[in-house]
Order: sequence, then structure tokens, then C-alpha cells
Amino acid sequence: MAEGRETDAVAERPVELAYRPTVGELASALRARARSTGAGRFQRGALVWTVAVTSVGALLSAAGSGHRDTPWPLYAGVVVFVAFMTAVPWLQARRFHRLAERQGDIRGTVDDTGVRLTTAHSSASHDWHLYSRYVETPELFVLLSADKSAIGFAVLPKRAVADPEEVDRLRAVLDRRLVRADDAEAPGSPRSRGRAVGRGVGSVGLLLLGLLLFFFAFAAVQHATHPDRFPGIQNNTAPISTVMLGLGALAVAGAWWLVRRMTAMRIVTAVLAVLVLLAGGAVLFRVGPMLHCWGSDRIARGPEGAYVCYDF
Repeated sequence: MAEGRETDAVAERPVELAYRPTVGELASALRARARSTGAGRFQRGALVWTVAVTSVGALLSAAGSGHRDTPWPLYAGVVVFVAFMTAVPWLQARRFHRLAERQGDIRGTVDDTGVRLTTAHSSASHDWHLYSRYVETPELFVLLSADKSAIGFAVLPKRAVADPEEVDRLRAVLDRRLVRADDAEAPGSPRSRGRAVGRGVGSVGLLLLGLLLFFFAFAAVQHATHPDRFPGIQNNTAPISTVMLGLGALAVAGAWWLVRRMTAMRIVTAVLAVLVLLAGGAVLFRVGPMLHCWGSDRIARGPEGAYVCYDF
């Protein structure tokens, strides 16, 4: 009996922490919070689409006949905006770090009653009802408040414990009192099944988009490749065709990336991707001989099959 009581006492012993936050840890916590909230995922998706659309616009402008009038300052402004939005977590972390530096070293305890943190100038005690879930990263435990945007959060670095075994005890306390933010993504959960269906549909859509882009790339050079049906000097559409080939390859790569962790869909996607890429390879075989005329406005196919570049 005495041994059992001693074991229970050890199990209930609070996990002690001692640390001073760093900018990198705070930035990592902010990124983890963004990945676990709808607003954060929307912002990340918007940035990805902004980069994609801007890249497509820049490539098509550079490859088109009016490439000298390409609005490069506009594209540069978009790049600066995206870079700034990407750096926002780090900028916010810098601000939080300046505040934390004034507090000095942080000492605290974590147990089934809550989290208690003390500095040279303040102390705070947080009951578990303030937090609903947590995120684990390789270096941190990030506690998130119950609201959808997770306005409130607490950062508990793993390095803050004296013994690596205490990390397991800290994780056990959090598992008892909170929900892991990624539990909803566990295999078999409704959200996981919904995401799997969405990824499968998105993968098929990207493969179809890649095939469509390859078709457009094929159609773009029809006049130049068939001088018998379209005689004379033609517009040089090889650069546009090349851009479409590149975008099609990116679409196929994106289709693979979406299902890379789904065994069945990964096999199906691999088979379809090979077929789509074979179509792209056939188009590249046709476009390749024209690429030496990239900077020319006009092109014509000679009697021996070689392409002649013209600038007017």
C-alpha cells in the first residue's frame, strides 16, 4: 500500500519548467497556431494561389509577343507583398519576444489543475478551461484557446524541462486535459475522410488540368509545324507552348503531392500521371526544335524541317 501511494504521488508531481523564450520558438508557435485554425489555413491557401496566379501571369507575359510591355513593377509588388505576409509570424514573434525579454526567465509548473508561470515581475495561473487543444512540434507544445481563431495561446518549450523523460510526462498531462489539434485528422475520423475525398478529387482535377494544358501547348504550335496547311511566316508561339508545358508538369506534380500519403490514390495517380506526362513529352518533342527562336517574334519552317527565326 505504501508503495502504491508513493507511485501515485510521483505520477501527480507537477512537471517543472524553466526557460526564456526565443524568437524562433515564438515564430514556430505562431505558425503552428496558423496551421490549426481556419483563418490561418485560409491565409496560407490565399498566398499559394496569389503566387501561382502571379507566376502564370508573369510567364505568359514574358513569353507573349508583348513581353516588352510586361508590368514587372506590378509583379515585383506582388512578390514583396507575399514575402511580407510570409514573414508576418517572424515579425510578430519579434514583438512578443521584446515583451518576454522584459520579464526575464520564466519558471512554471504544469499538472492536472493547470499551468502556473512565474517571472521576476509577474505570475499567472491558467486553469485548463482556458485552453481546448494543443499542438506539438519537434521543439514545442503550443496550447490553444477554445475560440476558433485561437486568440490566446501558451508556448511550452520541450527544452524547458530538466530531464527528457519529463517531456513524456508533460505530454501525458496535456493528453488528459486537452485534445490534440490533429486528432480530427486521424485516419477514420469524419474530417479525415472528407479531406481524403477532397484530395482525391483535387488530384484528378489537377491531372485533367495538366492534360488540358498539354493540349493547348500542342495546339499553340500547329501553324508553325504544318507549313503545308499554313504557309508563310507564322507568329512564334513556341515560348507560350513551353510555358504551358511547364504549368502542366506542375499540375501533375501537384496531383501527386495531394495524394502522396494515400496508398490507393497514390498508385492510381501515378499511373494516370505517367500517361499525362507521355502526352506532354510528345508535345515537347514537337516544340523542342523551335526553342532556339525564343526571342524572335516570327518563325517559319524550312523545306528541310529546320525552323528559321525572324525579327521585324
